Amino acid sequence: MQTMAPPDEISKERLARIDERFDEVNRRITEGRDETRALREEMTSLHATVQRGNYTLLAAMLGVIAAIVTKGG
Repeated sequence: MQTMAPPDEISKERLARIDERFDEVNRRITEGRDETRALREEMTSLHATVQRGNYTLLAAMLGVIAAIVTKGG
């Protein structure tokens, strides 16, 4: 009666578990990279929106200054 698996089978099982772990790590890295890429795009969009708001505020301030100067302050 054989009580232990042959060494080759044990090695194959260990390698299979290691391969599964590598696959899981690779999957997590890929997901993280995709999430990072999406976050970067969102940040770029937010930056553009804030920049447009700054330009609008600057234009409004210049308009108020021009109106004050035109009326003679």
